[in-house]
This record gives sequence, structure tokens and C-alpha cells, in this order.
Amino acid sequence: MGQYFVIANIDKKEYINPHTMAFGAKLWEIAVNRISAVFPFLLRKSSEGGGGDVDFDSKYAGRWAGDRIVVVGDYDESGLYDFVKVSPEWKEISPEILDELNKFIGVKEMQIELMD
Repeated sequence: MGQYFVIANIDKKEYINPHTMAFGAKLWEIAVNRISAVFPFLLRKSSEGGGGDVDFDSKYAGRWAGDRIVVVGDYDESGLYDFVKVSPEWKEISPEILDELNKFIGVKEMQIELMD
């Protein structure tokens, strides 16, 4: 079966579930699929825009810059994986980030879809 992962922001108590974005959630699957596009988008840090940068009002571009981010697996002894997924304090932002991320990506073939 293998170990599954979520991408978690410890400071904001937000997480991304690869399965919600129709991707595998094993570490290798996260590393080689388009879900990895969430990292530069969420971690962007810039005072100004420029060619190839976000050119629209965005709630999520740069939202996680400077925060403590982990890709945590369900085998991790901390229990964070399970806590993130069941605690009402934590919020999954996978569906919310997709509209902005896809708008930024632009190219239809490279956009990410939600799991049906």
C-alpha cells in the first residue's frame, strides 16, 4: 500500500490533500506530478510583479511564504497527518487554491482538476 502524504502549513493550520486534486499522495507521486506547482505559487515572495509573475489579485499567491511547511506522511510518529485531516482547527485549501493556480498557469493542458 505505501505511505500517503499531505502538504501542511503548521503556522496557518491549512493543508493540501493530493487526492482532492486527483493525484497520488505518495511522496514520489507528489514530486513528479503537477501538484508540485502549488509550492512556487504558495511560497512566492515578491514586492512587485513582472513577466511570468501573478498579474491578478490573489488570495493564495505567496500565502505560505515564510511559514513552516511540511510534507507529512501517515507513518510519521508525530501523528500530525491524522490530526490535520480530522481536526476542525485545520482547513483543507485544495479546492480553493485551484481556481487561482489554474488562472496563473493559463495553459489548459497543464491545469489541475478536482477529484470527482
